[in-house]
Amino acid sequence: MSGDAVVRTVWLPCGVARAFALFTEEAGAWWPPERRHLDDPESAIVISVDGAFRERARDGREAALGAVRAWEAPHRLLLDFYVGTGPEAPTEVEITFAEERGGTRVTVEHRPGRGGERFRERAPRFASSWDAVLAALAGASAVGG
Repeated sequence: MSGDAVVRTVWLPCGVARAFALFTEEAGAWWPPERRHLDDPESAIVISVDGAFRERARDGREAALGAVRAWEAPHRLLLDFYVGTGPEAPTEVEITFAEERGGTRVTVEHRPGRGGERFRERAPRFASSWDAVLAALAGASAVGG
């Protein structure tokens, strides 16, 4: 953690555009089952330019995980993040994609946003969740890179 933020990073062996697409368009294929909210390991994780950030189970149930506030493909996403705090006091997640050593450095910075005190209480859990998510992303990039 860095001050009032959880910062996690991973290097992927693919270009920036591919890394961005993998994170946004293909999240449902690699997002860790233990980090899903609808008890469906094959649920769709939707992160889209229209502002959606949600999980959709195969039976049609949905969970709002947040909202996309900025979509700057292929370099940056800014999300309101509802998990752990709810839509009334979302935390803020900024994901950047930068060219580095022939691949892409993906950095997640998870900040309090309007989630304030609840963010500080949940920061260790957010940190371990992003560790799992970025490890799964790295695995997916190595396989399908």
